[in-house]
Amino acid sequence: MARIGKKIIGLLMTSLIVFALYGISLRVHAGILYTGSVTLLDEASTTSNFFTQVEDKTQIVIEDKRSGLITSGYQLVCENDSISVYFKTKTFGLAVYDKASGYTWFSTYENVEDLKFTAQLQAKVESGISFEYYLVNAKGEIGSAEIFYSQKDKKTTAGATEITKVENGCDFNVKFNSYGISFKVELRIDGTKLNIKVPYESIEEVTVGELNPKDYKLRSITLFPYFGSENYEINGYSFIPDGSGALIRYTDNVSSTAYIKKLYGNDYSFTDYSSVEHIKENGDLALPIYGVNHGYNQASFLCEATGGYGSMELISYPYMYSNIPINTTFFKYYSRDTFDVKMTSNNMTLLNEEVYPSDFALSYSFLSGNEANYIGMANCYRESLGLKEANSSLNNIPLRLELLGIDYKPGLFGKNYVTMTSYQEALEIINDLESSNVNNFNITYLGWNRGGYFTKSATNAKTALLLGGWSKLKKLSGYIDDKGYYIDYTINPYISSTIGTGNKTVKKIGLSPFEVTLKSSIEQVGYYILPTELSKIISGKDKKYSKINISNFKIDNLNVAYSYRYKSNPTYRTQMIDQVISELDKLNKYNLSTEKPNAYLLKYLTNYYDAYYESNKFIYETDSIPFMSILLSGYVNQFIP
Repeated sequence: MARIGKKIIGLLMTSLIVFALYGISLRVHAGILYTGSVTLLDEASTTSNFFTQVEDKTQIVIEDKRSGLITSGYQLVCENDSISVYFKTKTFGLAVYDKASGYTWFSTYENVEDLKFTAQLQAKVESGISFEYYLVNAKGEIGSAEIFYSQKDKKTTAGATEITKVENGCDFNVKFNSYGISFKVELRIDGTKLNIKVPYESIEEVTVGELNPKDYKLRSITLFPYFGSENYEINGYSFIPDGSGALIRYTDNVSSTAYIKKLYGNDYSFTDYSSVEHIKENGDLALPIYGVNHGYNQASFLCEATGGYGSMELISYPYMYSNIPINTTFFKYYSRDTFDVKMTSNNMTLLNEEVYPSDFALSYSFLSGNEANYIGMANCYRESLGLKEANSSLNNIPLRLELLGIDYKPGLFGKNYVTMTSYQEALEIINDLESSNVNNFNITYLGWNRGGYFTKSATNAKTALLLGGWSKLKKLSGYIDDKGYYIDYTINPYISSTIGTGNKTVKKIGLSPFEVTLKSSIEQVGYYILPTELSKIISGKDKKYSKINISNFKIDNLNVAYSYRYKSNPTYRTQMIDQVISELDKLNKYNLSTEKPNAYLLKYLTNYYDAYYESNKFIYETDSIPFMSILLSGYVNQFIP
């Protein structure tokens, strides 16, 4: 970044929470103010998926189907004042009657037999459960395949179930005897919610066959992949949390691509990410939810992944994907992965021996009336997140200001540090903008401390003499406090510029160094630090931070979730996420912010930076919707880049 006179601003934009289409760019040079309006989209049809479409208010026919369920092989397994749950043993199928809407939700496409599928394809669509396995052959090669509960092309089903009724639900002991794999599925009802869980302790794998013994290893489990599935014959849509939010309305437009994306991005501890990338990576999937709507303000449900979220994929199949004329959306849970171990001449691919120590859990919330839409889904999920109301006011939206303090460039003997924006110059920039009638700010200050940002000093609590020292920073922070402005000081506690030597750096599952590239004036390599050190790294400098009046931090890399090894002990991604949550619980005295946060971070944040203002507009998406803005409005401040 080049220095402009004595002052520099990296980027300045307005925004807070609402869905924005325009921003204001601004830069300062020698006290002269330049502004320019930036149009993000000059020409676009209002019917394109850049926009939210006008609602189709067509109603669907709702009839009471409970009596017909019994005659078609279902049995009532649990019921409360809100929902009734029916189960079909032959296919491991569910039918859920929502008493508020009068609508019956099926775990398969209701008219599947009318589609004239092959026996194998019908088994796929009607099976309420399926799994994938790994099998290692005599040559050490790792193969995999998918098995469905119902097998129409065989005399017997692939799966068998024992049902045990318990309070508010039932347990299903599911056995795939031909593969030596079994596990429990727990079903519980709680108000308008249907909670389903596969406890990882219940997963069993035994050797099958005497003459030719085989050890099948569980790779993945999918529960009710066609729950709520439908097509263009009704007015409905799937909601997916892509970007700001997206709808896939039911149409008869044929699609050869689908939405298949790892929750919270890829786990870079593994070389095999367990999924085929059908889409270009353009922002991680940050919310562990999806929704389905049938009819205008009639019937909807929101599905949330509440366990095993560190190793799950969200999958949404549009109409005619793989020649199946059905729209469906669901989660897939991966119970283990393969990983590479570097050898002298080549790499060896190994398979995780044990399943991940986390439950696979889903929660379905059923919505009706005015809440049976994506707005109702946002309201429902907000309650689940436990967000706290923010103190911000829409009457005085702050101007977003990013400042760079110290950078460095290569020198003859090491690094030459360069002053970009000193503490005094930062104050002068604020004063210049105030003279142009800007009266509220949201500021982030990068490279504000001794040693700058791109070194092991990324969390240093000492002021930089190059920027003016303690007295000048105290003056800057005091002025910002007196004016009621907000400033975040950027730190990077999860990254060390050196490996070992006192730093608790972690390794990948395959025991190779866990490296990350740091983009700066000098590109360098950093290493991930043990996640359980987060609160210690920050709180350990509390007295020094207090001395210079700092309590607001923008934490970089906070949204990165990964599996790792520390002292040879593996920690998998769901566990790592739980560790981060535990660490953030210890930092409640600070105001924290970050970029593009994952869902589990939201309740700890004051500011959400680099927010999306649209979906990725994949061809099968029909609408971009401001779901994230609706979800966080009044709770977390959002700023678009």
